[in-house]
Amino acid sequence: MFPHKAITSLLFAFIFFPLSSFAQNWTQSEIEKISSLSLKNLEYPVDPSNKYLNDPAVISFGKALFNDTRLSSNKKISCAICHIESSAFTDNRNLAVGLRQGFRNTPSLLNAAQHNWFFADGAKDNLWAQVLSSIENPAEQNFSRVELLHFIASDQKLINQYELLFNNRFPSYTEVDQLPIKAGPNARLAQLISWKKLTKEQKDITNRVFVDIGKAIAAYVSTLKSEPIRFDLFAEDLALNGKSEILNDSEQRGLKLFIGAESGCANCHSGPLFSNKEFHNIGTGILAKDNGRSEIIESVIRDEFNCLGKYSDAKPDQCMELKYINRNKHSLSGAFKTSSLRGIKDTAPYMHDGRYMTLNEVMEHYKRMSKLPRQTDLATIDLSKEQQADIVNFLMSL
Repeated sequence: MFPHKAITSLLFAFIFFPLSSFAQNWTQSEIEKISSLSLKNLEYPVDPSNKYLNDPAVISFGKALFNDTRLSSNKKISCAICHIESSAFTDNRNLAVGLRQGFRNTPSLLNAAQHNWFFADGAKDNLWAQVLSSIENPAEQNFSRVELLHFIASDQKLINQYELLFNNRFPSYTEVDQLPIKAGPNARLAQLISWKKLTKEQKDITNRVFVDIGKAIAAYVSTLKSEPIRFDLFAEDLALNGKSEILNDSEQRGLKLFIGAESGCANCHSGPLFSNKEFHNIGTGILAKDNGRSEIIESVIRDEFNCLGKYSDAKPDQCMELKYINRNKHSLSGAFKTSSLRGIKDTAPYMHDGRYMTLNEVMEHYKRMSKLPRQTDLATIDLSKEQQADIVNFLMSL
């Protein structure tokens, strides 16, 4: 069942969404498939690699850091600059813009912790590693990991919080003072050289603080979840009564097409996230000459911050996704992660590179690309304009 507050707000929404005059006929199989998409099936996020995931104090600390512009080289960029709460934690730009323009669209953070892989190509296998990558990325926050250590050391309140929350001694002033101001393995050449000159102990001290900060921010991001929507009430009403008028005529026709073989949408956009969390070639990499998932497989396996790494809190048998990662680059060429469709009307533009501003353009893309079966993973999709419009209306109801 849904929380009382959520149901109240959804019922209030019916003022703006009048009931349809006709309810579609649904088979038991269709009803079960629709029920599987309901938000009530979404389990609480679990990440064995992050032992702080459910710690309220660490979550609060992570939220403050998420909004702190000091975690950037120009002191103007925070995680929240690109992940805007009022836009479903995205930025509605074609391409992300931090310190400079990136080459991928900013994904929504709602339900982000429910995924198995992070970034459009799955370049990270856990959320805190994704956070750390964004902090260091020259196009995003461009903040080297030694620079982050100096940042914490400059604020006694942060030092006190850090030692209390992580039960870990923060390096002394003398230890921090011996380090260069900027240095990191993913920084520019001069900073990379400075990093290489550090002792193994200095690197480990720096990395442990860096990782703790990433885990704190990830713990906060893991609390960002979708609220129940009209579709969820529809799915519950349909399961109870075999019919429902909570979605209007066009939305119900669109839903029937969405879960049907004619469109194939639900083959990938399945489950309560409307995502199977896997990688597929839908033709977005063809024109962009972007090979997506196939380009990053080896780097994920070697990543010092992955689930099997020394900074992970997981046991090896809790890292099944990484241990059994698909290494077939050929099968994953041009493949990108299936995006969640929840909140989709608030997250335009669409695709991994933000190439389309409307869902109508997305529908046309699928129809066009499905005619290239040897170049994509798509089966043939041949929907009329009216059918496409119904699917778009259903998606907008999400």
